[in-house]
Amino acid sequence: MFRPCTTGFARRAAAGLCVMASLATATGSNAQVVEDIDAVLASCKEGFASVSCDTDELARALGQITGGQVRPFGSIGMESYAMLTSLRYSAAAIAFANDEEPCAAEEERYAAVEIWSLWVELPEDAPKVIKDKFAVYDSVMDQIIDMELEC
Repeated sequence: MFRPCTTGFARRAAAGLCVMASLATATGSNAQVVEDIDAVLASCKEGFASVSCDTDELARALGQITGGQVRPFGSIGMESYAMLTSLRYSAAAIAFANDEEPCAAEEERYAAVEIWSLWVELPEDAPKVIKDKFAVYDSVMDQIIDMELEC
């Protein structure tokens, strides 16, 4: 007989999937979404606590990154799917932190950092345009790594 799991972890995991799914729902044209993401990421490059960084918008923007936007990284030999997955976990971590759910945020943060550290590495010979774009994502990941969450 099937019994649904009712542990706290299962509920948080289900909530995390719901958050990630809602963050991934794009509105408007894809070009507008890309433009919005670039603007939000640039505004948060100096840190989540900077006046210009709206972490709700950052979570939304990270959740809306598409496979097409990370595909150029794959074309130079990077694990673009791992990069995308890590950025989406980061979106969920930020969203949970904003909703004052530090334990759920920590689980998402841990997954994001683990995937990024194991699978995402910029090749030395990457073109400058790829290096510049990677630097933006990498600065967001540095901030995810440094998130202080008390669970």
